[in-house]
Amino acid sequence: MQQTEFQAKEEKLNIRKTVSQYLYKWPWFIASVLLFVTGAYIYLRYSVPQYQSKTTLKFDKKQNDLSSALADLDNLGIGLGNADELKSEAAVVNSRPILMQVVKNLNLNVEYYNSGEIKDSQLFANAPITAKIITYNKNKKFVSSPYTVTSVKGDEFTLKSEKKGSFTGKFNIPLQLDFGTVIVQRNPSLAFKPEYKIIFWNPIEKVKKLEKAIQVNLPDEKAMLMDISLVGSLPEKSEAILNEVTKQYNIDGQRDKNLQAENTQKFIDKRLEVITSDLSGVENKKEDFQNRNRIVDLQAQAELALQNTSENTKALLLQQTQLDLLNSLTAEASKSNNQLMPSNLGLNPSLEQSIAQYNQLLITRNKTMKQATNENPAVIEMNREIASLKDIIRDNISEQKESVQAGISQLQNQITTSNSVIEKVPGQSKIYRGIERQQNLKEQLFLFLLQKREENAINLSVDVPKAKIVNPAFTEDTPVSPKRGIILPGAFFLGLLIPFAIFYILFGLDDKIYSRDDIKERSALGILVDIPSLKDSESHLVQKNDFSELAEAFRVLVSNLKFVLPVKDSAKVIIVTSSVKGEGKTLVSVNLALTLANKNGRALLIGSDIRNPQIQRYDSEPTKRKGLTEYLYDDSVVVEELIHTSTTNPSCDVIYAGTIPPNPQELLSNGRYQKLIEQMSSQYSYIIIDSAPLMLVSDTLSIADTADATLYVVRSGESRNILIDFANDLVKDSKLTNVSFVINDVSKRAGGYGYNYSYGYGYSQTKDKKNWWKKMFKS
Repeated sequence: MQQTEFQAKEEKLNIRKTVSQYLYKWPWFIASVLLFVTGAYIYLRYSVPQYQSKTTLKFDKKQNDLSSALADLDNLGIGLGNADELKSEAAVVNSRPILMQVVKNLNLNVEYYNSGEIKDSQLFANAPITAKIITYNKNKKFVSSPYTVTSVKGDEFTLKSEKKGSFTGKFNIPLQLDFGTVIVQRNPSLAFKPEYKIIFWNPIEKVKKLEKAIQVNLPDEKAMLMDISLVGSLPEKSEAILNEVTKQYNIDGQRDKNLQAENTQKFIDKRLEVITSDLSGVENKKEDFQNRNRIVDLQAQAELALQNTSENTKALLLQQTQLDLLNSLTAEASKSNNQLMPSNLGLNPSLEQSIAQYNQLLITRNKTMKQATNENPAVIEMNREIASLKDIIRDNISEQKESVQAGISQLQNQITTSNSVIEKVPGQSKIYRGIERQQNLKEQLFLFLLQKREENAINLSVDVPKAKIVNPAFTEDTPVSPKRGIILPGAFFLGLLIPFAIFYILFGLDDKIYSRDDIKERSALGILVDIPSLKDSESHLVQKNDFSELAEAFRVLVSNLKFVLPVKDSAKVIIVTSSVKGEGKTLVSVNLALTLANKNGRALLIGSDIRNPQIQRYDSEPTKRKGLTEYLYDDSVVVEELIHTSTTNPSCDVIYAGTIPPNPQELLSNGRYQKLIEQMSSQYSYIIIDSAPLMLVSDTLSIADTADATLYVVRSGESRNILIDFANDLVKDSKLTNVSFVINDVSKRAGGYGYNYSYGYGYSQTKDKKNWWKKMFKS
């Protein structure tokens, strides 16, 4: 739980540190915001507002580019388009032929500007002069040519160009210029200012510009709507361009429709000629087939043959029945005995009558035979009549049989003929239907083409626009650029963002040490004091009864040293070192010795950096006594010859480094240095050793075993993080003992973190009063 609270506290401190870094740079943020906002204001003040103009077209779903005739032909598989062509129409609207016609009709290849002091304002409908390019020279590289109209006197004017020179001409009279021939006209209803600017363009260049500027969008394809928009500084010009674009688009569409209709007319006429010829051939073929097969109506003739066959078959059955009856009667009539014969059989009436008489006479004879014999004359007469009738009956039967047999033969022939006709019907019907099918198809196609020819003629006479203009060109009230509501806030935030990004990069690349937090992030070693930064004009030495910030810092250092130094009767040895040259170890050594010598007994300062001695710089009256080098080199030199009392504090003695030797490492390692410290320990309370930088030479490591505590000096804003890692490695390898950091040259705004070290609290220290603007721009 405590560890979590500590981590949260540390994270809070890091956030505060990060915020302080940027807050310290607040003047740069304010300057950047002012710069960007001012630039945005100037841009908005002098930039030309751009407005968006728009027009909307609607296409009919039922009527596309094709005429109705071609649409129907499309249904026959000869289609030339469909409703999906709306997407391709967007490219047609913005096509170069249409835009070229727009440029010509609106004379867009000539632009007019009203000259101003800062910017030129474009004119369109209210220009006091107008110009038109009549012809162009054969110069393919010509893009544009600007001229200034000046010196208008009566009908004369002058066109000036920086590169082409001056041309003088008269209104309404062609004038030859460098690119071609132009004619200039004047609008007498408008006042003429001293100077105007005219730019003559190559039409192709204006078409290219319009091609990029005009935007075509399809907001709803199902609704068949098309939006055409244009952004420009002159709303009336943009609206005129859009209206002309829609006009030329409809004209182009009407032209295409008429061209299609004319082509359709030619196509239909050619097809009618072919169909007429084909139809005539089919009709001739049908007529020849009917003549050869003697057919008027194949279906009726087939039905009639079937009917005849059925009726003849019934008649044949009836005739055969009669023939059977006649054969039976023949058998009866051939018998010798006289018996009654069958009657009412549906035979010939004369035969039926003879049979009836025969039966009646036979019945009468049989009745008479009951009363008389065969010799009775009446019986004899009746027998004779019966035999005569029977002969008659036989003759009639014979004649009737011949007649019936002839009828049977005739019926059989008729049935055979009808069956022959019926057997031919399927083949003839197949051929006939094929001929009729061709005839019907040709007739339908012939009638269809006739109808479409009339419809196409109607389409040619009707002028229907390709697209309906739902909204004529109009312009939005609010300009699309520059957008004040976006540019000013954007400039403000950009003014904050750019310095933030710059400082973010600088802070990210900065690996220097500025404060305690920077050391704590990389080392667990203690930090005893932050020594404030000093100006060149300020004293760099702690004086007696000194209440400056420097003196207070070293008093803090002395107080903190009590918790670091061991308790011992002899002198407490403190070695002051650093990683590299220039970090202020000598300053710390000298002032620490002066501070310890004030109230803590006598102190001895030994200049042990014999390669680059610096202690004498802080002595106003340096002597030419022998130094540490002479003592280490010459055994005959005694300590008393080395000691020099500081002119700043009489309680502080100093042993200078002496002459720079050729072999400093050997001298410091010969053992005499340890003897010197041991000898001086009984005479002083504190011994401060100003040693050499550790990263450059190994001299300090040779004498590090003599120290009770090691003060490792780092300089704020100069020392780098890698030096802290170097110090950690020395401690880890036990090359230094009891090490603590001292941060030197710490400014009140160390690294922008906002550390304000108010040393001298409670003392009447005089502070420099600075102007507010100096404080504002102080880094």
